[in-house]
Amino acid sequence: MSNVLVVNSTRAETRVALIEDGLLSEIYMERRRDRGVAGNIYKGKVLRVLPGMQAAFVDISLEKAGFLHVSDFYNFEKDINLIDGVDEDDDAVPPPSRGKVSRRMNISDCMKQGDEILVQVAKEPMGTKGARLTGHISLPGRYVVFMPTVSHIGISRRIGSEKERKRLRKLVEENRPPGTGFIVRTVSEEISDEKLLRDMELLVKLWTDILDKANEVKAPYLLNEEPDLLLRAARDLFTTDIGELIVDDKEAYKRVSEFTGHYMPGFSENIKMYKAPDPIFDAFGIEVEIERALAREVPLRSGGSLVFDRTEALTAVDVNTGKFVGSGSDLEETILRTNLEAAEEVVYQLRLRNIGGIIIIDFIDMEDARNRERVYRTLEAALRKDRVTTNSLAISEFGLVEMTRKRVRESLVQYMCDPCPHCKGRGQVKAKETVAAEIVREIRRQAPAMEGNAVYVDAHPEVISFLLNVERTTVQELEQVFHKKINLRGQRGKHIEFFDLADAR
Repeated sequence: MSNVLVVNSTRAETRVALIEDGLLSEIYMERRRDRGVAGNIYKGKVLRVLPGMQAAFVDISLEKAGFLHVSDFYNFEKDINLIDGVDEDDDAVPPPSRGKVSRRMNISDCMKQGDEILVQVAKEPMGTKGARLTGHISLPGRYVVFMPTVSHIGISRRIGSEKERKRLRKLVEENRPPGTGFIVRTVSEEISDEKLLRDMELLVKLWTDILDKANEVKAPYLLNEEPDLLLRAARDLFTTDIGELIVDDKEAYKRVSEFTGHYMPGFSENIKMYKAPDPIFDAFGIEVEIERALAREVPLRSGGSLVFDRTEALTAVDVNTGKFVGSGSDLEETILRTNLEAAEEVVYQLRLRNIGGIIIIDFIDMEDARNRERVYRTLEAALRKDRVTTNSLAISEFGLVEMTRKRVRESLVQYMCDPCPHCKGRGQVKAKETVAAEIVREIRRQAPAMEGNAVYVDAHPEVISFLLNVERTTVQELEQVFHKKINLRGQRGKHIEFFDLADAR
């Protein structure tokens, strides 16, 4: 099966799935009432300057103030260019060098409370944190990304032909405004000069319009908003590697057809309208994969499994052999086969779940250093397929791999799930034995001050059953000590951790 983009669009939500070689590899979701802000450009107002952190909080009209580090500051009035170099990653706009910038500048010299500055959202707000901001603006087009604050030209590494790379570099160099930069995207390979120049001209004009508007408005103000998920997917994901873009909604089909017809006319014939009776994500087996991506444990074909645990600081992935015992008596070979399969599945799950930040992978211990190297090479090969920037360290003697994956938006679990209201996201609840012991201690605290000759305890039936049977002697001793009858009543609707004590009613 060729690569396919599958779009499920409703009034409330748009979902885009990227299927590569018959497998769901990436999933993007956006609710219309809660659209993402990454890529949006604002005129912001500085709320607080924090010299100790070399950062500032900036009001950009969102619920939480955005965070701007001094390394991401750009002074448009004085036109100080602080970027010394960038990474020519595929279709990506790299951040400036934080080390050199932070040594050369102090945040207090850059801005003060009340200043109005031009910023772009580099990372979505996540959890309790506000959006990460940057003053180094990037404007993505179909064929190029325009960087008005960077004097640099980058060519996508996925364009392999040296002749084509030289052609594109020369074309951009001769036509870019002085002092600005462009990243040439993968989809630009073999396109005509006219199409590339038109894309450049549109982005330069858009930037001019943004600057003009910024001079006319008061902060905080949204100067430029990124397109919604449907059009971003068409712009960024609908490449020559994609055989079809299939949409299940007439209005969405019309919009994406008009967009491609205007900006990417050669791709319009590959857009298809889905008309089958079954839901489109069911027909492509996507719903099943999404549910699998929400699970803590992922089974491997061999019988082993992966266990994902997320903490505030990092994500830990544990590789288990599970039911896999191998076909022979060589334990090391059994472990190697499980780890090799796990290396590929881990990367697949990271992409599908959109897990970012620090990631620790705990492979099963291998005694042979050559086997550890083989597993690491397999992991690296799988990571090269990931369009998100990753960095990894060699596998340790204990089977651990430390890696990072760039995080721009929430993970799939963060987007689709809320913390459990009962366990507050711990993933665990107190045992009935623990709650019973808490009830006994609470009776000792409150019983002396209670009026009447009875104490009523309302709790979960399992806790009450434990008190009536296993802790029956303890309850009788309490009755004798306080000269009160203890009435234990099970409440089926009550959470196992919650209980109530009251005197006679």
